Amino acid sequence: MSYRLAAIADDLSGAAEVAAVLGNGSATVALTLPAALEHVARSSSDVVLDCDTRALDPDSRRAAVAQAALRMRAAGAPVRLVKTDSLLRGGVGDVVDGLTDAGAHVVVASALPALGRTVVDGRLLVHGRPVADAGLHGLEARVVPGPLAAVGQRARSVPLAVVRAGGDAVLAAVDQAHGAGEVPVLDAVSDDDLDRIAAALDGADRTILGSGGIAAAVGRLRGAPHFTPGVTGPGDRSLLAAGRQPVLLVVGTASAEATAQLEVLAANGVPVVPVPRDVLLRAVDRREVDDIDHPALQSARIALRSGSAAICVEDRHEPLPHLARRLADGLGIVAAAISGRAALVLTGGETARSVLTRLGITTIVPEGAVEPGCIASRTDDGRRVVTRPGSFGTVTNLLDAATFLQAGSTDHPAAGGRVEAAPAARTERQHL
Repeated sequence: MSYRLAAIADDLSGAAEVAAVLGNGSATVALTLPAALEHVARSSSDVVLDCDTRALDPDSRRAAVAQAALRMRAAGAPVRLVKTDSLLRGGVGDVVDGLTDAGAHVVVASALPALGRTVVDGRLLVHGRPVADAGLHGLEARVVPGPLAAVGQRARSVPLAVVRAGGDAVLAAVDQAHGAGEVPVLDAVSDDDLDRIAAALDGADRTILGSGGIAAAVGRLRGAPHFTPGVTGPGDRSLLAAGRQPVLLVVGTASAEATAQLEVLAANGVPVVPVPRDVLLRAVDRREVDDIDHPALQSARIALRSGSAAICVEDRHEPLPHLARRLADGLGIVAAAISGRAALVLTGGETARSVLTRLGITTIVPEGAVEPGCIASRTDDGRRVVTRPGSFGTVTNLLDAATFLQAGSTDHPAAGGRVEAAPAARTERQHL
């Protein structure tokens, strides 16, 4: 499996995750369709386009996906893999419709067994329980019960027995569904099941839509090395000190995981600076930071000169979902204004995209990982950046990411340093 693979994702952290697991070590993540098409024109390596569709309305989402798929195919790089949220947020049915509009034959394989997210009879289970009972959706009112419901009336469930019957059985079920104008939705409860699906569809004119689980299966099929984390244990956090590469951490999520991780940062001497919402919203309205002398921003800039700093939204424990996108944009404007040449740790796909776009960055190339899904990349202007989903990771994840970047390479940081833990911290990974 040596051909170039073209993929799209619904947000930037997902795009980076896909590029990191594809296996050839040179996949490029493009933040814009023109950047993706330029890459296709000059390179034979893999490309993953961030379509940034997670927060779009249904019609706009469908149109954006259709346009991307059509233009990538016309450029000689048909989209074979589509990364969506493993909890089926972000209008998966709209994405399927957009791909179908572009002439793609879509196969849905959304399980993420590594996080206990399995698909049985077209329903999404989390550690064996219906997803609605898992408590993973926070303030979101709508919970999609599974990929069968996400795709809608055109979906056809392909049960686990067929997946385990072999590649010919999988292809026959997929072809039968497509022949009837339906979209096959495949069950899977293990990585072995996803490996069977990837192998069965290898080389077929099919577009696989799913989570990071099926992306990793495609990577394994292509000979991707087994994941080795960049931080294997408590690293030498004395790296987070003056005289080394400054690191700006931008936390755009209100999740419990991120809150605990910020507490660990603060306990280990990294200043955590909440930025008032009014400062962020004014920055969005005026397209610039007119509060550059605000005490919060001054504190962050001073901290960066002497090491590392984290910025987040003030009063993040009282989130306002209808302002989430604007606040992410505001963090991007502020981060671009104060970061200088600092390395970056960016949480959440919308926040990551906002920051990089404000810095004029259009492509990144993954170079390593702190944890699965927490990806270290090099930007097209030479900056090092870690991207990760918002609700994600072990309690030391942000600290590990900053240490990883300050180490100056993708080598493991030295072991043996002491990490101060915050109380009552959750450690379950919840990447998407």
